[in-house]
Amino acid sequence: MGQFSPGSTVQRPTNVRFGVLAFACSLSLLTYLDRVCISQVGDLIREDLDLKPLQMGFIFSAFIAGYALLEIPGGWMGDRWGSRRVITRIVIWWSLFTALTGSVQKFRWESGYEINLFESTFPIAFGSLGAMLLIRFLFGAGEAGAYPNLNRITSTWFPFRDRAFAQGAVWMCARLGGAIAPVVIRGLTDLFSWRVAFWILGSVGAVWAFCFFSWYRDKPEDKPSCNLAERELIRAGSIGTHPAHNHQLSWRQLVTSGNAWALGITAFFFSFGWYYYPTWQPEYLEDSFGISYKDSQFLTGLPFLCGAVGSLGGGKISDALIRLTGSQRWGRSLVGLVGFTVAGCCVFATGFATSAWQAIALLCVAFLSNDLAIPVVWATCADIGGRFAGTVSGFMNCVGLLGGILSPTLIPLLRTKQFAWQTVFAVLAASWFAAALCWLYIDASKSVVEKD
Repeated sequence: MGQFSPGSTVQRPTNVRFGVLAFACSLSLLTYLDRVCISQVGDLIREDLDLKPLQMGFIFSAFIAGYALLEIPGGWMGDRWGSRRVITRIVIWWSLFTALTGSVQKFRWESGYEINLFESTFPIAFGSLGAMLLIRFLFGAGEAGAYPNLNRITSTWFPFRDRAFAQGAVWMCARLGGAIAPVVIRGLTDLFSWRVAFWILGSVGAVWAFCFFSWYRDKPEDKPSCNLAERELIRAGSIGTHPAHNHQLSWRQLVTSGNAWALGITAFFFSFGWYYYPTWQPEYLEDSFGISYKDSQFLTGLPFLCGAVGSLGGGKISDALIRLTGSQRWGRSLVGLVGFTVAGCCVFATGFATSAWQAIALLCVAFLSNDLAIPVVWATCADIGGRFAGTVSGFMNCVGLLGGILSPTLIPLLRTKQFAWQTVFAVLAASWFAAALCWLYIDASKSVVEKD
């Protein structure tokens, strides 16, 4: 019959999962530090490489295009081979291309050939713009899959009741990365140059990748320091609790899931609005209020700081609403519906701001409200994806990033002489309102392998 073992009844759970969360949060901070910093030195890059604002918009979008292209494969690879190997590859890759961003010099190579289109002649040439577009595209392609795999990590290492909280902590650190990015990049630029600043940031990522691969394991069972009590705590309502999660997920089920598409479409709309912040926010402050890129580093970081508060609060609110209402669907959806609606209202009002501080205050509230919903979006991916959280998260973010690709390029075109930034903010606000409406169709309690 065997001997009686007290097991987890007398064991205190270890806290290895919080070490995992610390790695996830530090990675999230690093991703936004690296991706946001380029906007803060955009004026110096344009000057050194002789680029126009629209060309800089293409550079911003090139990163997002590469990111979107491999987002689904990046999430799938985590589900297939484990997040430990995939995230290590991701961080090494993006660190390399962060460093290469600072290595582009002003040059132009003429091929000697021309293309005739619409009775006009275009020389075939490759120069600084092409090099920067290629590097930023590959940077984005390398970083793709980071957040789907982080979502997979938190859903593997945290019980269901703490899932949105863990996602909130991850996104809080992402926003802190965005908040400190202007100060860090400008500080390093003043000490050295914008090129050296990118080299330093690339080196930090390489060190992180080594530490992560040495310490992290894909499953609590594979980590000797994680005891039985903690493993049982984690499994109490974690991946696989929904009966449908025990089935295999086919690509057909994923692309025909109305739930997955509703999440993707809401991500498309809020991404379209949100990508204004890490791309054209410094330009808006300079254009509307005469605040230079260098002097705007504190102001441009404030919305990200407010977003950090919103991210942590949104996750806790969602978990509390589920316990209070007993409804997994509305415990998630109400946060998204309210958060995106308030964000749209504040962004629309920003177009009529008469001072820099008034504008920043509105943008801060919009960012905070938006980020109440962001951890809920990712937690919902884990809810409906189960052990396929990486793939579902990648699908959601891939569709969402299509909006992010359009935004940086369209914003310069929307700035007409007649309405200036009012038109931009009206379009961005409409996008957030559309994102809010999508939450009426999202059901976090329904797995993607179930029929809608």
